[in-house]
Amino acid sequence: MKKEVILDSNIFIRFFIKDIKDQFEKATDIFNQIEEDKIKGFISILVVNEVIWILENFYELKKAIYLPQLIKILSLRNIKVMEVKKKILLSILERMRLTSYDFTDIYLFAIKEYKEILSFDRDFVKILPIK
Repeated sequence: MKKEVILDSNIFIRFFIKDIKDQFEKATDIFNQIEEDKIKGFISILVVNEVIWILENFYELKKAIYLPQLIKILSLRNIKVMEVKKKILLSILERMRLTSYDFTDIYLFAIKEYKEILSFDRDFVKILPIK
């Protein structure tokens, strides 16, 4: 059986930022092992949200810079999303890449089913369902 690991946000941050050489190399090795079918990586939706927040607010990266790479990594066959279907997560990230909506708003809209979202944010009425 393949080793299963849960990926924390700092693995993604070090991979994207490349500021700590040995951690960047280790993160790259982890993603390579996942791609080469040696290990299976699990990621929480909370980690995705945290990665996005840190990249945008702390490192001030634009989503056009990091989202294509994040989508590519999360699309790997051996990356599993723990709380939602990967297809939904990738749709959320793609929608985020193409619009000005933030991750949390799109995520809440994607999982709302028949429920109403209560918010002071007027953007919710503009978000169209994810197909």
